[in-house]
Amino acid sequence: MNGIKTFFSKKLGVLLVDILLYVAGLLIAFALRFQGNFPAFNFIPTLYMLPLFILTFLILCNIYSLYSEYQKYDDTVASLVCVILTSCLINMAFTFLFRQFAVPRTIFLISSIIQFVLIVCWRAIVWKKSLLVQQVKTAIIIGSAREIHSLRQSITRSLDRGLCIVQEMHLHPEKSGEFFIRWQKLKDQPLLKTVDTIILCASVPMEYRNELFDFAIRHDKTIMLVPGVYELLLQNAHLISAGDVPVMQLQGMTTPPHLALVKRVMDVFLAASALLILSPVMLCVTIALKLDSPGPVFYIQPRVGLKNQKINVIKFRTMYKDAEKYSGPILAEENDPRITRVGRFLRKTRLDEIPQFWNVLKGDMSLVGPRPEREYFISEYTKEIPQFSYRTHIKAGITGLAQVEGTYSTNPENKLKYDLFYAQNQSLANDLVILMRTAKVIFLKDKAL
Repeated sequence: MNGIKTFFSKKLGVLLVDILLYVAGLLIAFALRFQGNFPAFNFIPTLYMLPLFILTFLILCNIYSLYSEYQKYDDTVASLVCVILTSCLINMAFTFLFRQFAVPRTIFLISSIIQFVLIVCWRAIVWKKSLLVQQVKTAIIIGSAREIHSLRQSITRSLDRGLCIVQEMHLHPEKSGEFFIRWQKLKDQPLLKTVDTIILCASVPMEYRNELFDFAIRHDKTIMLVPGVYELLLQNAHLISAGDVPVMQLQGMTTPPHLALVKRVMDVFLAASALLILSPVMLCVTIALKLDSPGPVFYIQPRVGLKNQKINVIKFRTMYKDAEKYSGPILAEENDPRITRVGRFLRKTRLDEIPQFWNVLKGDMSLVGPRPEREYFISEYTKEIPQFSYRTHIKAGITGLAQVEGTYSTNPENKLKYDLFYAQNQSLANDLVILMRTAKVIFLKDKAL
């Protein structure tokens, strides 16, 4: 209990220092803007709006998971860029909305730079001292050798500061009868009594899970489960009673009509606004592409959309003309020789995706949803993952949960799981959070749209 109190006091301390540095950045900006003075005409309206500024900052910090014990430092820096820039724009909008015109707009621009520098330096200390990590939890991982190897690599990349694997238990389908004997031997070992968490891979059969869940509940152990398609589809099942028998009712994978209407209105407004605002950028990209290599400016690629309908996804061309003429459909790789010099820059900055806002305006795609795949790859993936086609039951999107949570190298099975999770938890709020978190993808090399 003392450990938990200490952890929460540290977390609260990090939050309070964040707020102090955020406010300090605003005050320093005032001092710089007015040569050390704080004129009442400008300063009092700013103080009046300050609680709203701080609340905006904290909400954005929560959206970008800045108080998660598992976030790495490069993720934190990218998140802070988005938080500071977004809060700057929102705060400007608030001063206009509440008619606080005496608050100088230059203050927000100057303070954004100062706040970013102060908080990034502070967060480097937080990361080095592990102030957001409660304690390293020990864990046993159970599953097939392949699953355990893959999961351990993922844990090393993202959860290593909060989770330490101390034991592995490999499952062998051909020796299913040995499981309970091996599990009993493991339970008799002192090590299992000290383990905090039991991690179950997706392949662990249900009869084994019952035994493992029973042990975890009786001994206050945390269970972490890599979900399969079955678990993901059960997320939002409704409980109904057939007499005195509880029955779970699944609603399938569709977007409710009222949400589809709201999403469509948001899609049209934001896509049209993006095309208008980014039109100068599109002109510069067009000129750069024409100067760099022969070929069209746009690349139109057939992909599979809602209900397996064929859609033509529009992107800026990033490869040489006829790049797949002899190779056929293959995924792009790092240092791919087919990619042009300008194309490499466009891919790194995600500027090649801008023309897809036209697909959104046409109604072929939404801003948020599973990324549309090419028919060839869907056919290939479905051979190993029959449920991969479930993704086409909702409208495809420019970005999605798989893009903000996964990486470019995330395998098709895990991308499917992210997309199914999104499909079962569709809401306007979730879409807005995904859109905001997509901005961070630009600053992270291993992420990709």
